[in-house]
Amino acid sequence: MPPQQEDPLTKPSLLRRLLIPTVEQRKRMLRIEAWCLLLLSYLLIAFAYLWPQDYRNDGPAYVAASWVAFMIRTFIFYLGCVLACLTIAAIYNRSRRISLAALPPILVCIGPTAISYIPSSHAENPTQKLHVMTVNLLMVNENTQPLIDEIKAADPDLLLLQEYTNNWHLAITRQLATDYPHNQSVPREDSFGLAIYSKLPFTSKVNTPLPLGQDAVPQIHALIPFAGTEVSIYNIHLLPPWGLEYTIEARHQFADLLDILEKDNRPIILAGDFNFTERSPQAAHLASAGLADTLSSAGFATKSTWPVHSFFRYIPHIRLDHIYISQDLACTHCTTGVGQGSDHRPVIATLTLTSTPPKDR
Repeated sequence: MPPQQEDPLTKPSLLRRLLIPTVEQRKRMLRIEAWCLLLLSYLLIAFAYLWPQDYRNDGPAYVAASWVAFMIRTFIFYLGCVLACLTIAAIYNRSRRISLAALPPILVCIGPTAISYIPSSHAENPTQKLHVMTVNLLMVNENTQPLIDEIKAADPDLLLLQEYTNNWHLAITRQLATDYPHNQSVPREDSFGLAIYSKLPFTSKVNTPLPLGQDAVPQIHALIPFAGTEVSIYNIHLLPPWGLEYTIEARHQFADLLDILEKDNRPIILAGDFNFTERSPQAAHLASAGLADTLSSAGFATKSTWPVHSFFRYIPHIRLDHIYISQDLACTHCTTGVGQGSDHRPVIATLTLTSTPPKDR
């Protein structure tokens, strides 16, 4: 008896099978899509971490590729969250191979953040503490009082401010100048004004602008006495990676910063709005230079600082504001503030000198 032929009039069309698949067809499609996502994640992670970073290379193609690697590392935790959801679905559907294949990239994406919950221990001098606060004020923020009240409540010994305008200069000088007799500022009507306010005296002339990159964007360097030694303070606001021109300049700024830090043998406090996260290539280079992120070292690495409001609050929150310290210093506590009126949250850290001998930088 000849095999029965399927009636072509009743056979579903290819388009219909793609748009309205059967349960079995959909399961096969989902498995294929899961494997494609896993393969893509392996390729993205490998590219992000293996791509060589030359911050002085201006080639447009090279910078564009470096920007892609930078963005992958910026949002890599969220890639790990997607893969974790995929793994849960694979386990539910008894897809053992998919769940096992997803484990390595999940560990790469989420593992460092999980480990950062564990605070580091340091030998420290509890009688000598330095309270440091860095705040991006937001230059269009006209409501100055909430942030000034937050600064007063935190009562830092050292206050580092970014997006410091003439309006902010008038408000802060009026309310905080008495508490911070030692100060230096570069007000601007764009996003790159800076100021440093200190209860401790400067031991030499404040270096402003500190030259980073090729444009005239100010940065600040100062020296203050602390616990019988001289500490080097850097207030930094790097350009954001928006467009080719800004990205190239930000990379030049960072390259110059690395050169300056390499020659500085004092204890270092490096703070401000860096426009990169703790998972970025730049952060990895600072770690290689012997600088630790205080939020990470104090066990609060998952705290974000941007964005607080506006349209950008709907994207995953990330940490762009940091306080980095050299190995001569230890962080006993670090947290983020509220930042009402700004689009960034402040970072507040309590620092001490450590008895651990610093490694060569």
